[in-house]
Amino acid sequence: MSHTDRIAKITKAYVRHYSDNGQTTAYVEWLDESGHPGRTEGEADYAWGPISSHMHALFKRAEREGLTIAWQKW
Repeated sequence: MSHTDRIAKITKAYVRHYSDNGQTTAYVEWLDESGHPGRTEGEADYAWGPISSHMHALFKRAEREGLTIAWQKW
């Protein structure tokens, strides 16, 4: 995503816990204004979701756009 393109549409949002190393990460997949896909990720807590305010805001936007947040264990 270039510095002038913005997220036009969030396509998927999920929290994934990796059982092999205990890491939990929040992911948001999206399309920018040019139609190019991208993904933003950040540290998360499996019980509560994203930790950073930026990721939390992206999750709230995903919910406003009608997406259900997925919780995955790998």
